[in-house]
Amino acid sequence: MSTLTPPPAPKHHVFVDCENIHPVDAALIGAESFHFTFLLGAQQTKLDVALVEKLMAHAATVQLIRLTSSGRNALDFALAYYLGRAVLTNPTASFHIISKDNGFEPLVEHLRSQQLRVLRHDDFASLAVPGRTKSPSAPSEDLLPRVLGHLRKNAATRPKRKKTLMSHLLAVCGKTATEADVVKLIEALSKDGHLSIGEKETVTYPDQSVPPGAGAPRITGETGLGRVE
Repeated sequence: MSTLTPPPAPKHHVFVDCENIHPVDAALIGAESFHFTFLLGAQQTKLDVALVEKLMAHAATVQLIRLTSSGRNALDFALAYYLGRAVLTNPTASFHIISKDNGFEPLVEHLRSQQLRVLRHDDFASLAVPGRTKSPSAPSEDLLPRVLGHLRKNAATRPKRKKTLMSHLLAVCGKTATEADVVKLIEALSKDGHLSIGEKETVTYPDQSVPPGAGAPRITGETGLGRVE
């Protein structure tokens, strides 16, 4: 009778502080030898559907932790706990904290003094993943129409804020794009008049721009992204 061989231990453990990291780069989920732990605060009750689908597709290499109560630095302490557990089970791996909170630096410095490989990253773009190539200076020619078609097809659920749009497009593009690619993609969409970003990072689309006294929004020909319900 044959026995199942356990999967190899991941070489990289990534802990994501979802309270201050937006958006999540879904393209990295499922990368070989990587395990991701996403930590959400008690007030974070929504996730992008496309991102959830990506998480479910790679459930064996993803852990989703949501705190049930709020408190000062609550998520930071929880992240440190799960990082410690990973260190105990796989001390020869590399450990990454993705957070803009530099309060993690003393913890990182201490763990490195114990000969552990630990780094903090301000965003996903600085996380080195084998096989991920450097972002091009402009969006891929086939990526732009694919995203535009997706936004037109799903007009009723188009993101209304920039950070939500970033997360949504990263999930839509999958492994074909990085966070930097999506930034350039949004810039191209804005330049071509397919959307605009307001002062408070609100996203509007051509058919949402209605002059005073006008009726319901209308599709504006080839540049319109669909009707808003």
